[in-house]
Amino acid sequence: MTNREIEEKAAQVYAKYVPSGNSHTQLVNIIEAEKIKLREVPSENSDFVGALTRGNNGQLYIMVNQGISNISRRNFTIAHELGHYFLSHQLQSNIFYCCENEILEESQAIAPMEGEANYFAGCLLMPEYKVKSAFLGMLRNSRKAKVKDFLLVKNDYTFSIWCGIRQSLTKRYGVSEAALRYRLRQLGLAKFEFDKQ
Repeated sequence: MTNREIEEKAAQVYAKYVPSGNSHTQLVNIIEAEKIKLREVPSENSDFVGALTRGNNGQLYIMVNQGISNISRRNFTIAHELGHYFLSHQLQSNIFYCCENEILEESQAIAPMEGEANYFAGCLLMPEYKVKSAFLGMLRNSRKAKVKDFLLVKNDYTFSIWCGIRQSLTKRYGVSEAALRYRLRQLGLAKFEFDKQ
């Protein structure tokens, strides 16, 4: 699928299931409306993050490693598994078992279907029109920002601008900083050239 097709599918899901607010608060409602069951499962395999699976009776399940303590990571994992479902990815042997290196919040997965599910998750959690409007609004209201439609974040005054925007948007959309940075880069709104601390 093309990115545009994935964005359109995520927008359809958003329009149907998110009457107000943001999608991370509606993930459980989306799952229930689609008659999928959500299960948090213990796993001794620290590489296991999530799965979309079909039971013997045909029931679909989204499984999430209960060891994921970071709520932003959990949100992205659920949105990723919903991506497999809404993009009609064919289950191989009744399961999509997704590992840490496949559900990536800030880079492209190697396997095409995993990359599509990652992109869907970003689009569902951070719809372009909402993120773009919020980000540009904050940037335009920043007294320090010299450019008001793009942010190049370096180890200078731009980093403090980024910290304020990051804090607000990660909370608003229920995502990690990594997922937010990746989405802003995808949308051509920001570039990041700072040392991670």
